[in-house]
Amino acid sequence: MITVIHLLVGAVIGKYIKSIWLIIIFALLSHYVLDFIPHYSPSAVQGYLEGGISGADTKNLVLKSLMPFFGIILLAYLIFLNKEFARPMIIGAFFAWFPDLLVFMGCQFHLDWMNKIVPRHGNIFYNRNTSFLGILTQIIVFIPSIILLIFNRGKS
Repeated sequence: MITVIHLLVGAVIGKYIKSIWLIIIFALLSHYVLDFIPHYSPSAVQGYLEGGISGADTKNLVLKSLMPFFGIILLAYLIFLNKEFARPMIIGAFFAWFPDLLVFMGCQFHLDWMNKIVPRHGNIFYNRNTSFLGILTQIIVFIPSIILLIFNRGKS
C-alpha cells in the first residue's frame, strides 16, 4: 500500500485503542495485513535501486515524493482535529509505517542482513500491473480511515 494508507490506518489504531503497547503491535500487524491485500504500488524511483539517493533521477524523485508529502500533511491536519489523541495517533502512524522504513534503510545502506530478520511484505498479492483493482483497494481503506479520523470521537 502507499505510505498514506499505512499512516492513516495506524492513526486510526492509535485513536481507538487505549494501550500504547497494543497500538504498537496492531499498527505493525496492520502494515503486513494491508500489504497482503492486492494493491497497486508505484515503481521505485528511477536510478535509485542502482545508485541510491545520489543515483536517483531528480524529477522522478520529486514527483514520487509528492504523495507521501501530502499524506503527511493530511495526517498532521487529522491529528490537529483529534488533539486529545495526538500522541497515540502519531505512535500508531509511525509503527504502521515502520516496516517500510526498515526496507528503505536496508536498501539505502545495503544492509543485506536485514532481509533475514525483517519479514518481507507485499510480494504475495502485490502486482504493479493491477492498476484499477489495486487503486480501488486503497480507496476502500482510505475512505473509512478518513471518516473514522474526522467524525468519530475515539476512546475515552
